[in-house]
Amino acid sequence: MTVSELDILPPLAHPILALPVRVSPHEERLEQLILDWADSYRLLETDRQRHRLAGTRLGELIARTYPFVREDRLEPLAGWFTWAFVIDDWYDGPGSGVLDGHDRRLSHVLDALPLDGRSRSAHPGALFRQLAAVWVRMAEPQSMQWRLRFVDCMAAFMESFAYEAVNRHAEATPGVVSYAQLRRQSGGITPCLNLLEYAAGLEVPGLIRRSDPFERMFNRAADVVVWVNDVVSLRKELAIGEVTNGVLALAAELSCGLQEAVTAAYARVAQAIDEFHCAEMELTRLCADWRGLRERDHEAVRLFVDGMKYWMRGNLDWSMHSERYRQADIVRLGTSPSLLGSD
Repeated sequence: MTVSELDILPPLAHPILALPVRVSPHEERLEQLILDWADSYRLLETDRQRHRLAGTRLGELIARTYPFVREDRLEPLAGWFTWAFVIDDWYDGPGSGVLDGHDRRLSHVLDALPLDGRSRSAHPGALFRQLAAVWVRMAEPQSMQWRLRFVDCMAAFMESFAYEAVNRHAEATPGVVSYAQLRRQSGGITPCLNLLEYAAGLEVPGLIRRSDPFERMFNRAADVVVWVNDVVSLRKELAIGEVTNGVLALAAELSCGLQEAVTAAYARVAQAIDEFHCAEMELTRLCADWRGLRERDHEAVRLFVDGMKYWMRGNLDWSMHSERYRQADIVRLGTSPSLLGSD
């Protein structure tokens, strides 16, 4: 069986297909905002890259995963996704060269995300300037606790690029256990899930966020998204020489073919969804017993829980439409060293 012949859809009875579907009415505007951010900061160098960005359908991804997004928060949200996908493609470059100056780039990202939310002077590289512009608007309405969580997730996201680059240079697929732990960070899903609160304009109380059932739900939702992403992105990643992929890790560990590994990946996804629902029942009981929670707090919890479900299902549905995964080409959105202030 060739890679192009792989069946990457979940089986009809899979629990991911029972999760709710909802799409924001702002999808078309989001698609335009994505291109506006890329054009304003000159993040793309060629018409092929701009066509690739448009075909990625990031507006649809946002509309499916944040269907309740407030209208006044569309533009910063679109800006963050533009940044995330461009920098992800930049680090998909061949060889170990992307590691040169990585620590400096990590520092520049953190410099663009000051906890006070205030704008700094100049930032080297268009991607850092664009991120800083997004952050000024995104951080302003959020609490310090939310900012701390988000910046920590962003640091882990950046650190994961080095992890993937080392694997790619060594042509080494990681083991399943270690890979499963690190994949949440490399997939960028942790900052994405934290953005559910920004999109809704409501924050979950800190003690609820730190509770065992909430943390299990958060981690299981993240696992579902990244493992599904590994399945649907397999063709693209093989085309660019990527080796840090869960399907490849399962194939190596189980000594099986790619189709059998895809089946195993969807089995992991089904188990994660079951664990998510079990933790959801615990969280419901916890919130019912928790004295002092306001109606606004209960609504924040409800929207976050719903948002995690929208992410698990919406990511799959978007992947079936996005040219990012439907076409196994090697066009990258970010290629110029100047994007990150490199020589």
